Amino acid sequence: MQTKTDQTIQQQEAVDNNADLYRHMFEAHGVSFEWSSGLFYTSEQPLPFYSSIVTLKPAASLQTINELTANTSFPIFIKDSFADLPLETLGFSTLFDASWLYLEAPVLADISDWQLISTPEQLESWEASWKNAGNQTDRAMFPPKLLDNPDFEFWGYLEGSKITKGFIGNHAGTSVGLSNFFAEDLSPHTFRQIATLLHRWKPEKPVTGYARGDALLNARAAGFETSGKLKVWHKPYSGS
Repeated sequence: MQTKTDQTIQQQEAVDNNADLYRHMFEAHGVSFEWSSGLFYTSEQPLPFYSSIVTLKPAASLQTINELTANTSFPIFIKDSFADLPLETLGFSTLFDASWLYLEAPVLADISDWQLISTPEQLESWEASWKNAGNQTDRAMFPPKLLDNPDFEFWGYLEGSKITKGFIGNHAGTSVGLSNFFAEDLSPHTFRQIATLLHRWKPEKPVTGYARGDALLNARAAGFETSGKLKVWHKPYSGS
């Protein structure tokens, strides 16, 4: 049975890994950032689907967050990684709630028809499928330089010539992160396939990530445990 201490360690691993994903993505796009012991943040407008601030420890300073967001000229999103901040007092509203995921035990599933994305052309097709799955933005999100990053991998599932499932894995030392997953059928079987691929890439490393809604239910059915809550907050730009 998972203890409180185990869950706390697992949640922290997931939070740290997610910050590492941010680092890779911001560096690939030339977005400046600061990574302290308590916060990951950027004073620039972040990438679509990414937050301006990610808390890395519980009970982050509301005063610091207010100072960092007071004079921005774009909408602000904050990933409250421990779901413990009363950010409504600063004018934020909840965008969504989710749960951190953790999987340590190896999983075995049929991974035929999954392909490691290795060329710019494949990555372009992968990104088009990712966008068609509901991640709509006009911005090119995944520069080909990410294919040269040994701690970053894209995987796609081929049905004929069409990519119908995909995800990103990022290795952050103590864990492997799962993110940007999409599928026409995001079933427990799909999550088991993903876990199998990630465990083969980095054996003996736990898989972390987060999910909500049906994706969370299906991930848990595939064997993932939850290790804590997170909340994403939003504050629109008022122009004043």
